[in-house]
Amino acid sequence: MKKDVFFIIILTGAILLLSGCGASQAKTGDGQETEAQIAPSAMEYYNHYMGEAGMAQSENRIEDALNLYLQAADSLKDVDEPCIKKADAHYEAAQMAYQLYQKELTIEQYEKAIEIYMRYKGNAMSKAAVSYTNMGVVWKELHNKGKARSCWQQALDIYKSMSQSNQNAGNIEKINQNIRDLDEGF
Repeated sequence: MKKDVFFIIILTGAILLLSGCGASQAKTGDGQETEAQIAPSAMEYYNHYMGEAGMAQSENRIEDALNLYLQAADSLKDVDEPCIKKADAHYEAAQMAYQLYQKELTIEQYEKAIEIYMRYKGNAMSKAAVSYTNMGVVWKELHNKGKARSCWQQALDIYKSMSQSNQNAGNIEKINQNIRDLDEGF
């Protein structure tokens, strides 16, 4: 009995030691990590903050949601490789910052999300294109037509680099309309 308890204590200590050091970052084809591939403590914090942020958002506590999404992204700061989960937290933080009219923070968070999304293929590329599209809208609202056009062009370039089946014709048309509106002075 004492040997069993001792073994469990040693095993628990080893697990805690290893989880504190982080875990390797093996990825699936589109950059998605499984929860087992991120240090357990980091994943617990991430899941907690994302869950709380979603709840705050559903209760229309946008400022709380923003802070929680930022904490979720920060909880993965020590992960060796940038991961989609971190990019998603930055993307959601950008969405909340936009609702709070914090446009500089919105742009900063979209940029952080894009930096990570662009490292992967598949759905991550679509997310990068959507982030560029949204960031273009913010730049237009800040009356910086050059940066708005650049963001929209980068979104179009991403879509064009994707296979035909992965392109989103609706989003492509919206981006082209944004550029036409920009050219017409709207």
